[in-house]
Amino acid sequence: MIHSFFRIGATLAFLAIAVPALQAQGPGEAQIISMLQQEQPYHSVSPELFEQLGWDLPDGGSRVKALADAAPGGAVDPRKLESLPADQLGYRAKWHEIRYKLYGLDWDIPGLHLIPNHPLPGMPTLVIINGGAANWYEFFLDPLNRPGLGQYLAQKIPVLLVTIPGNYRHGGWTEPEYEKRIPGYLLDRDVSAEELKVRNAVYTFRVVTEGVKKLVEAVTSGPVVLVGHSTGGEIQFILKDSSLKDRTQGLSFGWGTGGPAALTSMREFRGIRSAEDYLDVWEIRPRPAEGYSRGYLGPLNPVWDPTQSRVAMAQRWMGLEERRRPQFKQPLQDMEHNSAGNLREHAASQIQQALQGNPFGANPDEAIADLFSTMRAPVTGYRKMIWSTTKLDDGHWNQNPSNARELRVANEFRKNNPDIPIRVLVFDVPMTHYGHVEMPRQLAGGLLAALQWLVQP
Repeated sequence: MIHSFFRIGATLAFLAIAVPALQAQGPGEAQIISMLQQEQPYHSVSPELFEQLGWDLPDGGSRVKALADAAPGGAVDPRKLESLPADQLGYRAKWHEIRYKLYGLDWDIPGLHLIPNHPLPGMPTLVIINGGAANWYEFFLDPLNRPGLGQYLAQKIPVLLVTIPGNYRHGGWTEPEYEKRIPGYLLDRDVSAEELKVRNAVYTFRVVTEGVKKLVEAVTSGPVVLVGHSTGGEIQFILKDSSLKDRTQGLSFGWGTGGPAALTSMREFRGIRSAEDYLDVWEIRPRPAEGYSRGYLGPLNPVWDPTQSRVAMAQRWMGLEERRRPQFKQPLQDMEHNSAGNLREHAASQIQQALQGNPFGANPDEAIADLFSTMRAPVTGYRKMIWSTTKLDDGHWNQNPSNARELRVANEFRKNNPDIPIRVLVFDVPMTHYGHVEMPRQLAGGLLAALQWLVQP
């Protein structure tokens, strides 16, 4: 119950999905797939249907939980997951760290690859990319170390949980002041304060998308579907026509994703931004617990307690995650995500200032040339698209659907791609933007159904 709440080969692989995979699912998932065959502005999953979704884990998640409970602050070493028996997990875990060079600097991007013991036939690898101030933990464990979305999905399909560069450190962070934390740009050493300033200043979305592309290419084979949560939602759109194009096949999948920054709906939603809205690009913006007390916190959160204030609950939630969750964002990441293309010259000037005479070989001109790739993501040429969101995600849905960001984004894509199926799937339950840590079992069923609809020919 919901807390008593209610290349050619790649193409052929997509076409191979069909009937056996559908029959392998429960009636709830099958009902959603059937629902999505009908063209409507949006589709709503009732609380009753939502309760039917999902499946159990072989060990209930106990072995992973034991590892996380024994780790300081729950920051379990993902490499230890490789030693857990796959027959007891339902999947095999493999940790990867890929190093690549951009702007004259080395960067690391990590990912946890989960391969099911008994995968559904013909399904792609689902690549889940975290949003700002988060990382892979959020999609693998809930705040109490119980099984998260990735563990459930990995019973059925291969999953790659990606952490954007800088947002993971082995053992986590121990600095209580978030603005003093050192991003894990390199996983084998911490960078100096001087190098940190340079790296922060060139943290364009190109740093992220280049890393995601190289990780996916190195770790996976066959069809892939990218889904970026929140700020990470930009990535799948930027990479649409990249070297992954033959493997993504023009499919777009959203979970709390929104659209690329250049869309009219996104620019209207965010409004006009000025330089005063952002820290200097070489700094780090902390994300304190208080910022999670409203639109990100709801009655299905594992720490929900109606006898406490929302701020107190948010503080407990973020306190549980404090060591493993980065709790910061780079100003450039904010700026590019917020459709602030009017600040390009301001950002370029600050990059030049931060990199002047730097001893690390960092090239400011290359970074400046990549600014606001979020504003250049393609909006045509897709084959099929679906967004999913939930009732209390007030940044992506609205009690008046005509004002909902996901519907406005979908309608803009419908206008630009008039002959393709585009769907919006709303889970009508009191989940928030963090539904994947609130109801991961049921959400896994709903997202798998959406994915199955997406990859059907």
